[in-house]
Order: sequence, then structure tokens, then C-alpha cells
Amino acid sequence: MRVWSNRLQSMFWVLVVVGNAVLWTGCGSDDSNNATPVPTATSAPSPSPTAAAGAGLVGEITDARISDTGQINATFRLTDGSGVPLIATSSSTQDPQQARVRLTIAQLEEYAGGGELGTTFFRYVNNVNATQPAYDSNGTFEMLDAMGRYRYTFKTMLPAGFSRSLTYSIGMQVDRTFEGQQLSANPVFSFVPAGGVPQVWQDVVTEQCNTCHAPLIEHGNRREVALCKLCHTEAGVDEEGVSIDFRDMIHKIHAGKELPSVVEGPPGTTYEIDGSVFAEKLADGSVIGVGFPRALEECAPCHANAPTGDYHRTKASAPACATCHDDVNPSTMTTQAGPPGTNHSPGAYLDGQCSECHRAEMNMEFDITVPGAHVVPERSTQLAGLNVSITNVSNHDAGQRPTFSFLITDNDGTPLRDLSGLGVLAFNYSGPTTDYTTVLNGLPLGSMPSGTLVGPDAQGVFQFTPNAAIPASATGTWAVGVEARRAVQLTSSITVNEAAVNPVVTFAVDDSMPEPHRTIVDGERCGVCHGEFSKDFSVHGNLRNQIEYCEICHNATQSDAARRRRDPAAVAAGELTEPIDFKVMIHKIHRGQDLVQEPYVVYGFGPAPLGYTKHDFGELRFSGDLRDCAACHVEDSQLLPPYPSTAMPTSRTMLDPQTGDPVPADPDHIAPITAVCTSCHDSDAASAHAETNTATDGIEACLVCHQEGRDFAVSTLHAGRN
Repeated sequence: MRVWSNRLQSMFWVLVVVGNAVLWTGCGSDDSNNATPVPTATSAPSPSPTAAAGAGLVGEITDARISDTGQINATFRLTDGSGVPLIATSSSTQDPQQARVRLTIAQLEEYAGGGELGTTFFRYVNNVNATQPAYDSNGTFEMLDAMGRYRYTFKTMLPAGFSRSLTYSIGMQVDRTFEGQQLSANPVFSFVPAGGVPQVWQDVVTEQCNTCHAPLIEHGNRREVALCKLCHTEAGVDEEGVSIDFRDMIHKIHAGKELPSVVEGPPGTTYEIDGSVFAEKLADGSVIGVGFPRALEECAPCHANAPTGDYHRTKASAPACATCHDDVNPSTMTTQAGPPGTNHSPGAYLDGQCSECHRAEMNMEFDITVPGAHVVPERSTQLAGLNVSITNVSNHDAGQRPTFSFLITDNDGTPLRDLSGLGVLAFNYSGPTTDYTTVLNGLPLGSMPSGTLVGPDAQGVFQFTPNAAIPASATGTWAVGVEARRAVQLTSSITVNEAAVNPVVTFAVDDSMPEPHRTIVDGERCGVCHGEFSKDFSVHGNLRNQIEYCEICHNATQSDAARRRRDPAAVAAGELTEPIDFKVMIHKIHRGQDLVQEPYVVYGFGPAPLGYTKHDFGELRFSGDLRDCAACHVEDSQLLPPYPSTAMPTSRTMLDPQTGDPVPADPDHIAPITAVCTSCHDSDAASAHAETNTATDGIEACLVCHQEGRDFAVSTLHAGRN
């Protein structure tokens, strides 16, 4: 057992800290925000452990009591990761022996929604301040033992006649700085003063948020949803009177630029809280803001694993549903959407009556039950399935026109013998797989097919021979991939593009053994946020869904020149084209609003007459920690080494103002390590740093400082937050 000095131990049993010289900030603000300056705390001398505190932070509430007179006490433990006691302080501190501790309390109420159905709901009421929830101010700390146990007595008193049978939840925010790291603990302790089992209301758990947010951090260093809900209550509002109710705010933030009130509103319409804008309609009619990374209809990514996660289905209510659907007011009160019954054809209803129509069990897809209304069209059970497999590649030597044998089936294995119902069927083949440079393609269908289609045979296998031959100079391994989709009418108003998973196979164009392209990114890791491509998230009209297939076209030689050149203004300006090299484009897209060089515009496909669409990814908001490369990369592929391995420099071109053709820019390429690093670190200073450390022959000196084992290794600089 670690012991304290005799002198300090003799001081131990006195009152240690009386926080009467500091006013703690409310839960809606933190030191990192533009809050009112907080006076410096002055406290009585506090005993310090003789052992220096090390890494880690443990903050846990072990007990809570409310006396008959309404006095609130919470007992908690505060140590480093090894059990060395820390000193609790009420003010910000950089001292590694100390940690800042703040507490709040809220009561959980169950209330009737009204109406004959008798549906009941839960809500928290913050006991410090109902409408402007806050941490307690001017309470007292008392140290209980040498093991880091404290008792906190709230200044806040519950009013006379308070209910002792309700569930009360005490939340604590603990912040500690250790060796430059910001550590945090957000324990929540729920109890019933009269005794008994506390009620649970937990529709979302932090672990689910962290699948994308990795980890969730708001208001400086708050990380736990259970703590958030104690202040983001039904009655809570910001300084402008906008609701900060957790269910209202979180639904609207994640709906972001899909919010009907913003999409259908006039230019200048916004959704914002305390000055933070989450959706805004611009003068040109476009809407920017938060973009949910998968189908917004899906409730399960947030609610699936929470103790009361099924409440979104079983307790339908206007306050929850009219958040994503914020142009609808099904309630009996006037809301931002309009008077009672606005855009709700049956009219106005009491909150507890919603489940009469919006039931918890689906009768049929796309009906008005909660699960029916949230069916993602691409996941409809009406879809028979579309599956493509490449069964053989023949005539694939250099200089030959390869023949691809393929089979298309539905989900029960029945071959598709008539391809006329497909809207798209295309083959893309490229090589070498060490790093793709040449991309060829063939279209079996349409009014002008670029190849010969034969079949099907008795087993349903087709053969397709594209017109474009493999170059005579080709060596090594090539790869071919297929994309296919068809339009399916699900209802009178819903049509969906049903897409096949893109198969990719490799083949040698000489006598060597086939070697697949290096694996850098795992599609399943993309799916953590995006779900399943072509079902939960659409790329290129829902056609493309496998990383291996994307890389065939998005290689180091490719840019958006083919589309950018269709813009007369871009041609006249002799604009630089934007690389669509996967290693550059994906980093820059996810960097989004954190890019220095803005706007980040990539020209993509588009309808006639323009034939292009300008995509500005500079306003994209990444939900996780951009330093956490392992969130996407596999097998440490982001480290130096193994990167760059066989990676090629990224080509740079510009549009010739006279012809519109892409011509080499100056410089005409970016070395592979520089291309990756400056796609995120895109400041002029970072580019100059990379250029300075690259020889005239293109050899990069990055490994001198950034390889593993060096002071500035990639793994060290991209360690991310704890």
C-alpha cells in the first residue's frame, strides 16, 4: 500500500476543499468554448500522495445519497491507472497530480403521452437548472481516505417534497492532463433514494457512437452519452431558445443537410445550436452541412444494442419523429414546422397516440409502421438479387483481346439468361497489379457495344470479348472487374438500382504467376461508418462497391480531366485537373473541411447537356479522428515501411486552354509518399517540407525521420486521441 507522509497524514482528516471561490461552468460550455471567464479557485491546502501519479485515469462514483432535507452527496474514487490517488480540484489544471472534477444531477421521470393508448415516455430533468442545465456550483469536496476516495456535497438542494421514489442520476466529468494527453472519465451513477432498482433509459450507448466517432468527444472532453443526456434534457434550450433535447438535437444534427426544413427552405435557412451550423442552404440552392455516411432511414446503427434501443420502434412520438421529419407537426401544439397537424394528413394527435398508426411491427415494406417506413429501398426483400461471377479468363496474353466468361444469377442461384433487363453491364481491366497504369473497358450491351457477347450456354455462362486488346508491351499481372445493375420498381413511387457486388479476378499476361494488387484498405472497415456499399451507401449510381474494383480506375495516372474539360470556364482558365488516384482522393475527401487548400472540387459524371457535376468535398465533416489511420488501413499499410512499396507517383496535368486536352503540369508528378501525406497535410508549408526532402531524381528522404523507430514515425504522429 502506498502511504503518505506523517505530516500530510495528520492533515488528512480535516476538510480539504471548499469550492466557494469558483463558479463552475454549465454543461453547455467548456474551457475550449467562448464561455464567460471562470475565476481561479482558491482552496485550502490539500494533502498530496508521496508517490508520483502515472498514466491513466480512474474516476468512478461508488455511492450517492439524498437526505430527507434534499441534501445530495456523491462518493467517488479518483486515481491514475495504477491506483495512485489524485487530488480533486474544481478548476482547470495541468498538474499531473490533479484532476478537475465536476458533477451534475438529474431526475428521470416517466410521463403519460396522453390519449387512449396510454403510451408512456421517459425524460430527464436537470436538478441544477431545468432549462439551462449546468454542473453544480460551490459544493464541497471531502477526502475520505488515502486511497483516493472523496465525498462531494452538492450546493444544489432538492426542493421540499421531492420524490424519493424516482430514479436520480449523478454524472461526473473528470479531466486530467498527463504528458500532453487529455484524459477523461464520465461516470454516471443512478439510484433511487428510497431504495430499489433504478429505471433505465438508454436508447443509445457510447460504444455505438464510437463506431464512427472514434471516440466521441464534445465540449472539450465529454465522452459518454449517459452524461450528455443529464443536461441535454427535454426542457433544455440554448441561448437562442433552440432545443438541446438529446433526441431532438442528435437526430437533426445527423440528418444535417437532408433536413426538410433546410432543403425546402429559402436560401439562408440553417439548423444551428449555439452558433454551430449543422446545415445551411446557400444562395445557389445547394445545401451544405453534416452528411450522414449511410442511408438516413437506418435506425439500427445507433439504436440496435442499447438497453432501451427498441423504444425508437415501440414508443413512437412526435418529439422524436418530427426531428428528422422536421417539416411535419403531428402534435397538438404549434411547432417550428407550423400549426398542429402540419403536413400530417390525419391531422393533430396527442403524443401517446402515435403508435396506433405507427406501430412497432411492420405489415409490409414502406407502410407507415416504424420499421416499414424506415426500410432502405436497396435492402428491400422484393429484390431478387443480382450476382455476377467471372468463371474464366482466356486469350489473356499481351497483345490479345481477352475473353471473359461470366455468370449472372439471382440470390437463389437461378441463372439470368436474358441480359436485356440490365441497365448497365461493364468490364474494366487494368494492369499491372503492382500499380495500375493502363485502364481498358468493354460494354457488352447497348446500342453501341464495344465487344462481342456470346451465350448463354446450358449452364447460363456468357462470354464477352472486348474490342480493346491488352498492350503488346504489357507484362506481369492484370485484373478485371465487372459492374452490373438494373432498375427495379418497388412501389408506384420507389424505384431502386439493384447492383451486383463487383467481382475482381487477376490473370497473368505473360508466363509469370498472377499476383493480386496490394491490400491497403479493408472494405469492411469502410462499412463501419458507410454500411454496405450499394445497399447503405451509393457510389457512382450504386454501381461500385468493392475497394479492389475502385482501384482499377482510381490509379496514379488518372484525373478528372475527362469531365473537367467539358466545363468551358475550366478550359479557358487552364485549370489544374484533380487526381482521382485512390491514395490521394480518398484522403482528401475524408479530410474535408479540415483541408487548408479550398475548395476541393472533383469533376464527376453528370447528366446532359453539361455531362459533368462539380463535387465540392471541402465541406465534408469527418466524424472520427483523422490521425487514426488504422480505422481504414490494414496490416500497418500506412507505415513507412511497408509503404510506398510498388506505389507509383501521382500524375499531375492541366487543361490546355486551346484544345481542352490534359497536358503535363509543372511538376508533372508527385512522389508517392508526398502524394499521400500532402493529401491531408495540404498546407504550403507541408508541401515545401516534402519538396525540400525530395531529390531531383524523385527519391524521397521521408524515411529518415518518419520510418518506424524514428522520433517522428508515422505511428507516433498518428497515435490519435485516447
